[in-house]
Amino acid sequence: MIVRGHRRLPFAVEETVNLLDHIAAAAALTDRPVHDPRALADEHRRFAWYRAATPADERAFLAAILRDPDEAMAGAAAIARIDDRAATARGFRAWADRMSPAVDHVPAVRARLAEWRLVHDALAGREVAVNAVLAASDWAQRRLAAEVDGELLALLAVHGRTRRVRALTRIPRPVRPRPRDED
Repeated sequence: MIVRGHRRLPFAVEETVNLLDHIAAAAALTDRPVHDPRALADEHRRFAWYRAATPADERAFLAAILRDPDEAMAGAAAIARIDDRAATARGFRAWADRMSPAVDHVPAVRARLAEWRLVHDALAGREVAVNAVLAASDWAQRRLAAEVDGELLALLAVHGRTRRVRALTRIPRPVRPRPRDED
């Protein structure tokens, strides 16, 4: 598009400067502050960079991710970091408590953190609120239906939100002792 004899750029120069400043600030929180800010202008590369980073202060880094100008990518990157951390299981509950202040202002990220707490508590044999299980997302209910047993499994068999959740409760599973989280 031509505007008054000038080619219009696909992005505002001011947005680029703010993005580059943002990338530099986020990079300062990681173990690799040397980076190519122009390459990280691409949201796909930035997402991968956010996910692979090893910051000294995870809460500050999550807060920095969520300040990224691309809100959708920022939320997805924060959720990916939470999912990655939750998969390691050890000490997740304490980690999640420390991360809450950094993510509480973004509803989707706050909800994912809360659902991972619910899943970890259920798998560790802690008591979980029936209302929390029934209000959980399809993702969380599927995760629970595939891994829990006992009363929680019976609850999901009858009241699971989707047919898929209810069907997962009918898959035979061996009786096994529940690992206890050390939190």
